Amino acid sequence: MRYLLTGMILVLAAAMAFPQETGSKEMPATKEDIESLFRTMHIREQMRSMMDTHENVKKRMPNITQKELDRIDAMTDATMKSYNIDDVFDEMIPIYQRHLTKTDITAMLAFYESPTGRKLLREQPAMIAESMEISRERMEKALGELMDKVEDMATHGSQSGTEGRPKQ
Repeated sequence: MRYLLTGMILVLAAAMAFPQETGSKEMPATKEDIESLFRTMHIREQMRSMMDTHENVKKRMPNITQKELDRIDAMTDATMKSYNIDDVFDEMIPIYQRHLTKTDITAMLAFYESPTGRKLLREQPAMIAESMEISRERMEKALGELMDKVEDMATHGSQSGTEGRPKQ
């Protein structure tokens, strides 16, 4: 055991003394590369449409009154004044730069500028919205079932006192 520990320490020391290259030798993506990708992918427009609560609320709550909708719009507008999309993008760019090279960006731009890439960009918002709706419905069902169980447990108590507890 002592030899194993000593060996592990030596391996770690050697790794630290001779750091291996973890990144590629490719040129990193520049800020301009990432901004070009964001423009091509219409990221800003997608974020704005996701934040358009007026339409989202109307879809999820078709019976909402105009007065209630106006009130929600006012609250959203007040909140969004403190949320600067440009600041968010400025913070996103270094993240993309850490993970993508100039070559990656070039390949992605070629794809998103192709007919198939443009179709994906055009259809993706609807695909995401439909997927989120399915996910929301399933989550509501699962949470409803969970709440029913919790209420039942609170009302009737559990027989053995161990139901729902993880086994140890």
